[in-house]
Amino acid sequence: MSRLDEQAGTTGDVRALLRRPETYEAVFDIAYLALVAGACFGASALPLVAALTLLADPLTTWPTLLLCAVPLGAGIAAAFHAFSAARERGTAMPLRDAVRGARRHAGRATAVWALLCGLLFVVVVDVLAIWATPWAALIGPLLGVLVLLGVPTALVAVAGLSQAPELPLPALLRTSAWLAVRRAPLTLLTYAVLVAWGTVCLARPVLGVLGLGGFALYLIWSNCAAAWSGVDPAARLVASRRSPAHRW
Repeated sequence: MSRLDEQAGTTGDVRALLRRPETYEAVFDIAYLALVAGACFGASALPLVAALTLLADPLTTWPTLLLCAVPLGAGIAAAFHAFSAARERGTAMPLRDAVRGARRHAGRATAVWALLCGLLFVVVVDVLAIWATPWAALIGPLLGVLVLLGVPTALVAVAGLSQAPELPLPALLRTSAWLAVRRAPLTLLTYAVLVAWGTVCLARPVLGVLGLGGFALYLIWSNCAAAWSGVDPAARLVASRRSPAHRW
């Protein structure tokens, strides 16, 4: 009887939760945030989509694709800022927050994403140079580690623009790389989301970018924000003072 009573109590709690207006408001806020975030990402992806559509053979012109992918940083930063502002405020105003995030962080986010694209460019050039050579077995794994570390570092850094805006870009990148390694479980979750999202985008590009893109970005931002939550504000202040005075 006690087990049946517990099950009945749990069912009653779930039904009571579903009857609360706050539950539906929270679901609506998340959906609204996700749709606006997907729109931000879709707008920043327009150069990349145009390149994929207009180029006859995109794989042979992969440097152009990397160049067109640079604006993605600004769109991701706008979405991340909207998520962060909604969590701090408790209410969702994604359009206004996304515009503010783009104005505040577009430059530095573009710089972070340009560094990631530059890293990918160097890695691809090195892979093509050492392919089918004895150096491939030695240098190949190192290049793979660089890519595996570079992608989460860039995402954590873009999230850090809102989580730790006082950090200059060099200190932000160093801290983000440390968090990507230190918070390895969160990094693995981020990669799982990226793989699933990429699979959907390859099968259904419009659904993947505009429909599910915002929800994927929200999950990625949640992992990055959780990583930043463990950083002591005093340590951030020390890192900002040790870095050069010039801020990007």
